[in-house]
Amino acid sequence: MNKHFTRVLATAAMLGTASMLATVLPSDAATQASSPSYTYKCWGTSADHCNVTVQAPKGWKFTKLDKFQARFTNGTSQLRVRAIYSKYSPRSVQAQKLAALKKVPGLKIISQSSGKKPTLVQGNAPTVAYYDITYTYRDTTGAQRLATTRYADQLGDGRAYVELTVGGRPTDKTALTQTLNHATQTVTLVG
Repeated sequence: MNKHFTRVLATAAMLGTASMLATVLPSDAATQASSPSYTYKCWGTSADHCNVTVQAPKGWKFTKLDKFQARFTNGTSQLRVRAIYSKYSPRSVQAQKLAALKKVPGLKIISQSSGKKPTLVQGNAPTVAYYDITYTYRDTTGAQRLATTRYADQLGDGRAYVELTVGGRPTDKTALTQTLNHATQTVTLVG
C-alpha cells in the first residue's frame, strides 16, 4: 500500500474521520477570495463512512451514484467525481478514455494536456499531477456540450486514483475549469 495512502488512513483512524476531513477545508481567507464558494461533501460505503471527499460548488445538487462515485449538478453544468484506484498512470488511463470516447456521437477532441496543482489536503502529496481530455459532443437533444475528463494522482506515486469530469455549455468553459481545478485540489480518498 502507498505510504501516503497509509498515512491518510492512519491519520483518519487516530483523529477520527470528522477531524481528518476538516483538513480539506480551506482557510477563511481562501474561502472569501474564491468565487463561487465551495462546500465539503463526502460519501462512501455506508451512511456513516466517507471513502471520497471533495469540495464542490455550494448549492449544486449532490447525487451519490455508487459508493465511489457522485455527481454535482447546477442547471446545465455538472461535476462528476469517481474514485478509480487505478494501478495505471494518469496518462495511461487518459489514453484508454480517449479510445472509449471515439464512439460518442459528434465528438470533437479539443485538447489533451497534463499539469500539476498544489493540493489543499494534508496527507496527500504536495501537488496533484493530472492528465486531461477536453472535448465537445452532442447530447441526446442535439445540443453541443463541452466536457473535460481529468485523471489525477493525489498521492504522488504515479497512479490515477480519481477521475473528475466537468461538463456544460461551451460558454461556461471558464466556470467549468475553475470548478474542475478546485475539485482537483480538494478531492481525496479516505479509506
